[in-house]
Amino acid sequence: MMYYVALQRRMRSRNFCDHFLLVALLVLLTSTQFGEPFKPRFDFRAGPRLLLVQKKMGPASFGNQGNSPPVGDSLSSLADKVIEFKLHDSLDSIGAEAWNLFLGPSSSPFMEYSWLQCLEKSGCASPETGWAAQHVSVQMNGKAIAYVPLYVKGHSMGEFIFDNSWAEAAYRSGIKYYPKLLVGVPFTPVTGTRMLIDPRILANSTPETITELRRLIGKFLCQIATVNRISSVHLNFLTDEEASSLTQELKSGEAIGSTANARNTDQHQNTAGYASEFMRRTSVQYHWINQNLNNHSEPFQSFDDYLNCFKSKRRITIRRERRRVLEDEQIVIDAIVGTDILKYDGLVERMFAIYRSTVDKMYYGRQYLTLDFFQKLSKSDFCKHLCFICARDASTCSDAFKADDVFAGTFNIVKDGVFYGRYWGVLHGREINSLHFEVCYWSAIEYCIKNGLARMEPGAGGGDYKWARGFDPALIHSVHYISHPGLRSAVRQFLELEMESNVDSTEYLLERSVTGPKNDELP
Repeated sequence: MMYYVALQRRMRSRNFCDHFLLVALLVLLTSTQFGEPFKPRFDFRAGPRLLLVQKKMGPASFGNQGNSPPVGDSLSSLADKVIEFKLHDSLDSIGAEAWNLFLGPSSSPFMEYSWLQCLEKSGCASPETGWAAQHVSVQMNGKAIAYVPLYVKGHSMGEFIFDNSWAEAAYRSGIKYYPKLLVGVPFTPVTGTRMLIDPRILANSTPETITELRRLIGKFLCQIATVNRISSVHLNFLTDEEASSLTQELKSGEAIGSTANARNTDQHQNTAGYASEFMRRTSVQYHWINQNLNNHSEPFQSFDDYLNCFKSKRRITIRRERRRVLEDEQIVIDAIVGTDILKYDGLVERMFAIYRSTVDKMYYGRQYLTLDFFQKLSKSDFCKHLCFICARDASTCSDAFKADDVFAGTFNIVKDGVFYGRYWGVLHGREINSLHFEVCYWSAIEYCIKNGLARMEPGAGGGDYKWARGFDPALIHSVHYISHPGLRSAVRQFLELEMESNVDSTEYLLERSVTGPKNDELP
């Protein structure tokens, strides 16, 4: 019930925000002070190459041609440096060794070269599908110091930070919203570092210098959008640190509400007085954390230990859900992990068929991935991160695991103590009540507890049933630059109201976590 109270508060605010955005756009975009409708110079159909007029930038002025000292393992300041930017239409021109060298020890697995390259090589992320790669290498004296995954997008599908209402408002106002620039990982709603900086520089440079470098990269992205007359730049699923570097630090709900006097300005001022062309957006996902808040935040010792955090009625319901699947229907759940996947002929192909089943059943389904992608990924060094949760019918299959017996399951990735749930499905005609919850949540949580994993991220959506099952809200960060001043001003007002709503709802639900310490005084 508490979730629905928070959800109703949030939806009322969202409806207000959507209504406000529409009214603001009608007023702001029809105003003559914003000039002619925005027309991009870049033709997406002609090829994936952006026009890059100025390749070199310095913090004080663009195109500074002064001499730069050799790049070492630290940067004391960028004030006397010249930074050069290059664009790459595929990861091949960068190379696996160079790209992966800049991954930190706890970097998102989806930023690894193998994952991104398999998306490109399989054609899933390609100009034909609306994902034209223009990856950025940041160089000093011919030596790379950072990489950024950049795409020219012809649509907003597969991003999971939804800007469809912005695109619709732009279209109604005579502004061409596509193409746009996106920094992120295709089809993957997972937070991670998006500006891969040489770890030697990160370790030996001051935080102020790293922030300065990130801002310089942000300026470059805005520059190429302006030069190519592209509508916008979006950096999705950034870390909080990166988002704060490019915009302002995230504030509490009360503080966010006090920023109304800045809504009509074209630039944000963060706590350091930095004028940002980017606007910060805060979204919400639901994550499971392996911490027993009723036992000094120690990891759960077993699934029953986890269940004991719920109220009695909820525990009974969960046990009934699991018994219905595991005992009444005699379903066996197996976890096939890493290179063990390759031991079973046809398992990769079966998991692709299961993935396709969900796409085919849902009216909103989009098949972003292909069988070629699944096969390439399993043959790459990324295979070590794969984890398939597979469902078999014990009444019709043998004890020995066979790929042909798998009729439902999930495609997951595990790295550095984090379980990333990605794709779920069940073959047509094999649907079983509560199987989705068993495979996607209960068996996955049980796997996390047994293997000492710290966190589970099941992806976007499904907040109500995730929260009721012990997944607590987590704030997700993105930053956005809109070229058209009228559209930028209206979107900024929308984002500030949306941020206030999401932060308030998150704080409300975290205080009332269904697996947290019980507080009868909370309303």
